[in-house]
Amino acid sequence: MNKKKNIQEQVAATLSSLDGLERASANPHLYTRIRAKLDQELSSWSWIAAFLSRPVVAIGLVAVIIILNILTITSNKKGTEELNDQLVTLAQDYSFQPSNILENGINQP
Repeated sequence: MNKKKNIQEQVAATLSSLDGLERASANPHLYTRIRAKLDQELSSWSWIAAFLSRPVVAIGLVAVIIILNILTITSNKKGTEELNDQLVTLAQDYSFQPSNILENGINQP
């Protein structure tokens, strides 16, 4: 019974705390300030930022950057193979020796 009475008291306390509530009201000049900001002319940089922040433009730019990255990576694979072949040919022509002491196999005291 104590729990039921305790719950009833808590419910009554909660409901009584709502007695003094009033409707929320905004600052009387809030609408005027918002309207002034909306009517303000955009500078060139803010116009560019507003244009680039549109979802269609942003998604398009991201897609173009990803495509350019893919093309760059795939074109570099061919260039890497050719560069490796040139390095091997150069190493064979000039018979390069290992530059590191440990690669030479010389024991150090």
